[in-house]
Amino acid sequence: MRDYLQAQSVEFDDRNIRQSDQAHQELLALTGNSIVPVTIFGDRRIIGFDPEGLAELVQDYHASKQGS
Repeated sequence: MRDYLQAQSVEFDDRNIRQSDQAHQELLALTGNSIVPVTIFGDRRIIGFDPEGLAELVQDYHASKQGS
């Protein structure tokens, strides 16, 4: 996931739920489970590796940067 987002020039926060209890609690509050990876952009949440969903998210991310 990291490599994919970096290759697409998407800035992101990398949070490891195994190393941070706070990150784990935030994930539980957002999704109700501990499944990773989770990618969040705005109201969109992608759980797992979903190539189509990620492609749409990358488009939305870059569109939001152009509008800034």
